[in-house]
Amino acid sequence: MQNTDISNPDYFHKVVDCQWACPAHTPVPEYIRLIADRRYADAYMINWKSNVFPGILGRTCDRPCEPACRRGRVEDEPVAICRLKRVAADYKGDLTGRMPTAPTVTNGKRIACVGAGPASLAVARDLSPVGYEVTVFDSFARGGGMIRSQIPKFRLPESVIDEEVGYIEALGVETRYNSTVS
Repeated sequence: MQNTDISNPDYFHKVVDCQWACPAHTPVPEYIRLIADRRYADAYMINWKSNVFPGILGRTCDRPCEPACRRGRVEDEPVAICRLKRVAADYKGDLTGRMPTAPTVTNGKRIACVGAGPASLAVARDLSPVGYEVTVFDSFARGGGMIRSQIPKFRLPESVIDEEVGYIEALGVETRYNSTVS
């Protein structure tokens, strides 16, 4: 008998429908198990590996994972996967020491991101820890882009945006807010 090859993405398509349906392929069963064990910070960090903004997505995601949930085939409703992501974000506590830190040595390569929206912040989050010197420019006073300007405050409090953008800024990303690039 051959071992199961979980490095092949087709495995998840065949076995873990919710994970495959997620555009980020977040390991849904893993973080749900952690939430069930009340390990909210661990669940948040699992989410953070594949999602730039778990706390934001827990409030705004359109939940493509839920229609794919196997539980929905045997019960009236699927697991509320998106709401569980929010639970992990809301109860995670202090993540000091758990987030990646700014590298002490850079590779000498500089990246400029124009706009401090989700795409630029994702680039900054992924490249800064591996040594790139990332500078994010935005004409607004704070990062977040359309997340900040277009999602109603009752759905997504600014404090959540500030916290999640702050994690990225803490990676040593230089921000130049109130700057227009022309």
